[in-house]
Amino acid sequence: MTAVPATVPTTVPGPRRYRLASRAKATAGTALAVVVAAYVLAPIYWLVVASSKNTGQLFNTSTFLPPAHLSWASNFSLLFSVDGGYFKYWLVNSAVYALVTALAATAISTLCGYALAKYEFKGRRLVTGLVVASFLVPATALVVPLFLLEHDLGLVNSYEGLILPLVVYPFGVYFMLLFSVDAVPDALLDAARVDGAGELRTFWRVSRPVLMPGMVTLFLLDFIGTWNNYFLPLVLLGSTTKFPLTVGLSAWASELNLPGAGQPLYPEVILGSLLSVLPMLVLFPFLQKYIARGLTFGAVVG
Repeated sequence: MTAVPATVPTTVPGPRRYRLASRAKATAGTALAVVVAAYVLAPIYWLVVASSKNTGQLFNTSTFLPPAHLSWASNFSLLFSVDGGYFKYWLVNSAVYALVTALAATAISTLCGYALAKYEFKGRRLVTGLVVASFLVPATALVVPLFLLEHDLGLVNSYEGLILPLVVYPFGVYFMLLFSVDAVPDALLDAARVDGAGELRTFWRVSRPVLMPGMVTLFLLDFIGTWNNYFLPLVLLGSTTKFPLTVGLSAWASELNLPGAGQPLYPEVILGSLLSVLPMLVLFPFLQKYIARGLTFGAVVG
């Protein structure tokens, strides 16, 4: 009687195959993250390097290498003094527009979204439907009607004329509606009411701390959106001293290749662009934990 030869397994065992697949996925994910990080950080790195060069060095040195002699000091001096020193006004204006708008929009959106989520009243579904339907209207389509309306009200070329249209933030209302549904249990509100707390006190003492991650997330989103807003201030503002950074730097950039425009402001435009992205780079690390909690809370609860 002959022995049957043992067969050699031709497939990888289950646990080992699972480990190899997991390692391949992790490697692919890491490679993709590196590519995305390089895509995002490369322009910022170029801004940092290019802002250290004067006009001659920009065209006579390597694109991604710093010059032998850094020109940051002279570029900073020129940035805040050239063309009447308008840059300092643009910087302050952007900060005022973004900060005031983000604070007001966050407060209004939180109250509206919370009310739609936690209170029953006549017309609630209609209001919610109108908020969602407003997403279908492009923001640029509203610029001309806003201009005509503000012209009749005497708000054109004013700070309040630019801020008021931006504090109504339909996405923020819907975002806080969804966040309030998951973050604030009805039982918690009922317990506060049983203890004798009024609605305002219940919101401030009970709901507001729970809603804080969503509010911080919304604040940052609105701050970035207002800081980067270009078309609306371009249409509504006519005074150079009231321009935000986006409009002011765009005006400088449009003059770079114009004949007879004088010395091109290449270093000033580049350094100004670098300074314009710094608030986002500074704000995000400090608010990161709130943003992560705000964006993932619904998925965790669900």
